Amino acid sequence: MTLALIQSYPRLWSLDSGTAMVVTDLHGDWEAYQRYRDRFVGLQTKGQADCLILTGDLIHRDAPTYPDSSLEIVLDVISLQETFGKAIICLCGNHELPHIYGFGLGKGEVEYTPDFEFALSKISRRSTIINFFCSLPFFIRTAAGVSLTHAGASKLMAKEQDALELFTWSHQDQLAKADAWLADKDIDGLRRAYAKLSQAESYDALVKHYLSVTGVDDPRYDDLLRSFAATTSTEFQLVHSALFTKCEREYGLAEYTTMLANALQHLSVGYMPQQILVAGHMTIADGHEIIARRHLRLASGCHATPHEAGLYLLFDTSRLFEEASDLQANLHSVYDAT
Repeated sequence: MTLALIQSYPRLWSLDSGTAMVVTDLHGDWEAYQRYRDRFVGLQTKGQADCLILTGDLIHRDAPTYPDSSLEIVLDVISLQETFGKAIICLCGNHELPHIYGFGLGKGEVEYTPDFEFALSKISRRSTIINFFCSLPFFIRTAAGVSLTHAGASKLMAKEQDALELFTWSHQDQLAKADAWLADKDIDGLRRAYAKLSQAESYDALVKHYLSVTGVDDPRYDDLLRSFAATTSTEFQLVHSALFTKCEREYGLAEYTTMLANALQHLSVGYMPQQILVAGHMTIADGHEIIARRHLRLASGCHATPHEAGLYLLFDTSRLFEEASDLQANLHSVYDAT
């Protein structure tokens, strides 16, 4: 089947035809990534899959006792795009976002971003990887009425104008605004204030820890200040809400059902009606669950419990689906014998 992918907006792409293989949240797990990559290549060779869609969070291994292959996975995905072109699609996840803007991300006592920034500092392709992250869409919608995103429906996407701002979001413009704001400020004073706010010994220690910046002569030395200016704006909360939402676990099922309906309505504007949202982002038992009839939560990697319960979705993007349960027959495992 011919793949028909249209970049309708910078952060919302439309897939009108082709069989898509959907994989979520691999988080630096090379073994899992290799299984899904090789399954796609096999299916593509046999004409059973036209594109691979990775829904974000390629990076940051959750389990510190296992090797973190985040950098290797990202470089391999970039290499796959060079080979397969538009057939390799990746969405932006909440774990890619910090490296675009330069802010820290962690959970409990685990800090995710410093290790990846250190790995980036040791290779010559940092700009290639950051540009790759910057290019990623937030949503894919399909002629099947199935939309894909990283986390789920966002509360701040209730109005059509807010949704459009999210679909047309420019990381470059947001960072340029931050640069303009910093241009006439007392930078030394801001550095001291940032360190005090962070309860750190010095600003210098912070940038070395979080960004692997070696000293004041590094052009990225003030990126923590730049990040603070860019990510504390009202506009940025749209992006944060979209990529970090905890869906019904955060808002309750009744409110999330309304949020989901709003998101699907906005994703439908000027296109086929969108009936189902597919996302990952959260840990679930047995590889998938259905929320409010119209949200399929999928776990392909570490978010599946047990790990071998991870699943991928394979579906014809030109065939109409009405409810999330209609997709259950299209879920498959790379851990079985087939």
